[in-house]
Amino acid sequence: MNAFCQRNDIPLSTVPKRNIVPMEVKERAQAAVQEVVNKTIRGDFQAALDSMNPEYLKVIARPFGGPKRLKAQYLKQMKEMGQNGVTFQAAITRRADIAFEVDYGFEDFLVDGEKVMGEDGKPKKVARYRKWMIFVPTVKDFQYLDQSKKPAKLRRFRKWEFEIAISPKEQESWTFVNGNGMNALQLRKIFKFLPKEDKEFQFPEVKVEELK
Repeated sequence: MNAFCQRNDIPLSTVPKRNIVPMEVKERAQAAVQEVVNKTIRGDFQAALDSMNPEYLKVIARPFGGPKRLKAQYLKQMKEMGQNGVTFQAAITRRADIAFEVDYGFEDFLVDGEKVMGEDGKPKKVARYRKWMIFVPTVKDFQYLDQSKKPAKLRRFRKWEFEIAISPKEQESWTFVNGNGMNALQLRKIFKFLPKEDKEFQFPEVKVEELK
């Protein structure tokens, strides 16, 4: 993550209001999530791990000995789900309504792709939000064979959750954070100037229901 967004010399009072994230950006984020979800449904769990947001991964991986160890643990859990008979039938993304500009900091001021130099001979700087953060709701259907029942019973479930899609504004490259258990405090660990209260985010619903 760009070091500027962690600087303590940017007073909160100087941070400008965020602009509305364009609908086309939300649609691109939704498409990027759907692409990874499709791979995961087909059993390509590594694709999901490789697309995890690196900044957030570093934060949550500290108690586990680092990102590599945590990813290995996640992959093991995913494979065990399959071995235990859990299979995913379908997964779709829904329209992304909640989105933020994030990563406020300084970067070189460019005109026609060229740096603008100041009187001191150094590049002029401009402060702005440099990344998009989009909450993309998902719906997943899965089933497993409940061996605790005699005879064993095939049980089917539907899960509503969401992915947080993050990308630089320039040269979009989307990475993701799963929204399960997410709160404002966790997000502020990677993006300093986000809201402090969960209610200000309006997180998409997370729930699981058994299908009859």
